[in-house]
Amino acid sequence: MASLRFNGKIEFTIYPLRYIFSNMISVFTRIINRELPARIFYEDDQVIVFADHRPQAPVHLLLVPKKESRNFFETDYETLDLLNKTAKMVAQKLGIADHFQIRINNGLGQEIDHIHYHFLSNRGQDKLKFLNS
Repeated sequence: MASLRFNGKIEFTIYPLRYIFSNMISVFTRIINRELPARIFYEDDQVIVFADHRPQAPVHLLLVPKKESRNFFETDYETLDLLNKTAKMVAQKLGIADHFQIRINNGLGQEIDHIHYHFLSNRGQDKLKFLNS
């Protein structure tokens, strides 16, 4: 953070972008609050599962807890356990319990500061039914 002064008075303060964006509501929270649209596959009171807007596989879902945590290391074990159980449930619903990947970006590659799992598979798209379609 730096302040620019003119004639001894602070005219404005410059904040690093990371500071500014860390204080903003995440895109995922805006989806949870229905401020932004998403193709929702599953939702309960603790987690939401929706399609990634830039899929990298025929099935590419994001598993997002409603409780906000910035990243993997700042997330409590209860929330990580919730995400693991949700991944199992999604795999079972899609009939691909033996054929999927889970990816977690922590810093490197992480675009949204809200813990989430990427659930990917090249199978199961025939059983992919969205709640709001």
